[in-house]
Amino acid sequence: MSDLPHDENPTRPRVVGFDLDLTLVDTRARILHSTMAAFADFDVPMEESRIVPHLGIPLADKVAALAPHLQAAPFVAAYRDHYHRDGAPYAPATPGALEALEAIHALGDRSVVVTAKVEWMGRDALADAGLLPRLDAVHGDLFAAQKSGALREEGAWVYVGDHPGDMQAAHGAGAIAVGVTTGANDEAALRRAGADVVLASLQEFRAWYAARRLSRPDAGPTPALRRRAAARA
Repeated sequence: MSDLPHDENPTRPRVVGFDLDLTLVDTRARILHSTMAAFADFDVPMEESRIVPHLGIPLADKVAALAPHLQAAPFVAAYRDHYHRDGAPYAPATPGALEALEAIHALGDRSVVVTAKVEWMGRDALADAGLLPRLDAVHGDLFAAQKSGALREEGAWVYVGDHPGDMQAAHGAGAIAVGVTTGANDEAALRRAGADVVLASLQEFRAWYAARRLSRPDAGPTPALRRRAAARA
């Protein structure tokens, strides 16, 4: 028996949500370069090793953690200027990202991005990485629990990300929380944050998704996941 509500069509397409930075797109070098350059603009000594644990969080939060005396808005403007300069490091798709999106569409399902990047920057990053044409929607300027609303709006049953905040987002939407260890967090950190599944990279996603989706073609959020989302609403 399906655990979906009786009025849901079990053959309808499923929706898979993805984080962007360090999940679909390897922006590590570009983020570090732009962050270091922005700190240099304000004469703030900084080491990359201090920035790495803060990868994947909003810029304003990063500034507050690393240099609380700085005003966030000027720093964000400087960062974006450096991020979009011609000499900034290229940010390619992460290994397996394109194949993951193709696997989803091959099964008649949809893929969306919900990211902390503002939407125009997210679209630019996805276009540069060659992934934008494979995506059905992009939602930006959302972090951690803020992402849950967009995921619920899209009807996502899976959300994939590299940060503990992404696991929180999935829980809030009643979606399966899939962690990937391509960011600053290892499997233990993602499990502690509530990951239901942890993959080393998106290279493992195609096989996992096919097995999960095809073993239960009507698969959707389980009652337990729905209760978890309701508790966070």
